[in-house]
Amino acid sequence: MEHQEIRPVPKIPAYKIPVHAVGLLKNPLKAIHQMTTQYGDIFALPLYKKSQIVFVNHPDYVKHFLKDSQDAYSRGKAVKQSAITGLDKFLGNGIFMSDGDDWEAQHKLLKGLFSTTAIESTLPIIEEELGKLTQKWQSQIEQNPLVNVEHDLNILMLRIMLRTQICANKTFDDHAIYEALTGRMEASSVKSLFWFQLKSSLLKPFGKNYQYKKHDQYLAKLENIAFGLVEDLIAHKYQPNGLFQLLLADYEQNKITKTNIRDQFMNFVFAAFDTTATAITWTLYNLAANTNVQQKVRQELQQSLELIPHKHLAQLQLPFLQMVMKESLRLYPPVWSYAREAASDDVVNGFQIHAKSIVVISSYSLHRHPKYWQSGNEFDPSNFEKEQFKGKNFAYIPFGQGKRMCIGRALADYQMQIIVGSIINQFELTTNNNVQPSINANIIIKALEPLRLRLNRITDTP
Repeated sequence: MEHQEIRPVPKIPAYKIPVHAVGLLKNPLKAIHQMTTQYGDIFALPLYKKSQIVFVNHPDYVKHFLKDSQDAYSRGKAVKQSAITGLDKFLGNGIFMSDGDDWEAQHKLLKGLFSTTAIESTLPIIEEELGKLTQKWQSQIEQNPLVNVEHDLNILMLRIMLRTQICANKTFDDHAIYEALTGRMEASSVKSLFWFQLKSSLLKPFGKNYQYKKHDQYLAKLENIAFGLVEDLIAHKYQPNGLFQLLLADYEQNKITKTNIRDQFMNFVFAAFDTTATAITWTLYNLAANTNVQQKVRQELQQSLELIPHKHLAQLQLPFLQMVMKESLRLYPPVWSYAREAASDDVVNGFQIHAKSIVVISSYSLHRHPKYWQSGNEFDPSNFEKEQFKGKNFAYIPFGQGKRMCIGRALADYQMQIIVGSIINQFELTTNNNVQPSINANIIIKALEPLRLRLNRITDTP
């Protein structure tokens, strides 16, 4: 077997580091995308001693880190090493942060929530909550057609998650939960990660450990809500649904603790509604900005409903709408970066990856790689025609890849088709202006200013 030459990952030139550091602190999403354009598909940002962040932007590398060698790269440890403002404290030992056998056990427990039967059982709640929202919009646009769809869709998806996974008939203070989560997430962004890494590396040579305490009050609010729900669950004060039904059964068999229930609640609040709400928001924006595509989606919907009028939206075959949804996820992947920590020294394509290195994959940049996506920043649903998409599985990772691919992706697709389809069938959408929204590169890609769209009610819907 031919000996493979092992070489170090190319480093950003020392004199360029201050410029890129400023860029990462101002807008990490834009900065990483510019660096991948400048330095190629693999490069390193050196930190303290051997510590470094390795940026990769190629499907072959994605396959190595997220699938082929996934057990050698830890998501939980990457978060803990960067100590992003206590995100590990927020999520505890839930499915997002766990690794190894612990993760396998949690995944086995939770995957039943995302079976076809379990997903379809959520339809009545989805339709009920969506009906309330569209009625609200119909009344609102009589006075003002400009609607803050981003905020409304986040509250919609939070309510659906709470009712399907906690309790169907309990009254939740969803606005308080959302506000506390939003405040907490601001402290857990990639931007905060780079601030932490910069300050930490500057202070380490002086024997000082930098600690980040911002937004602890938001975590305290979420803790109170979580443990209140856990105590009421254990006291049988309400009938649990979905996730909490599973967790109560395990708790009563002494398989898990109250803290385990709290951790899973935090993980679902963190990852089980906001990403889908964001994906729906960007899909509606893209349809509003491309009215010809919007009309084609509406025609597909109406033709399908004429042929099989008694089918639910989720049961319809809507291939063009599916392509639109996938293209929106390409341009605006809600979770736009993935971080992993190397457990030991490794080699990828001849490049040395040192133990403890943080590997960062930006799906935002990967989804614009000129070799795989000729349309780049342009909205083009034909990217997902069968022949066009062939061979791009690891160039398209809105849900991650490998065994740790998002466990809820089937539910997200189900919810997106119902909600986007219903809204397009009831409203014509246009943008407020022709200016493309600036992006806020938090953990989840959102617009810098909340996305507002103009809605016009369609009176004759099937």
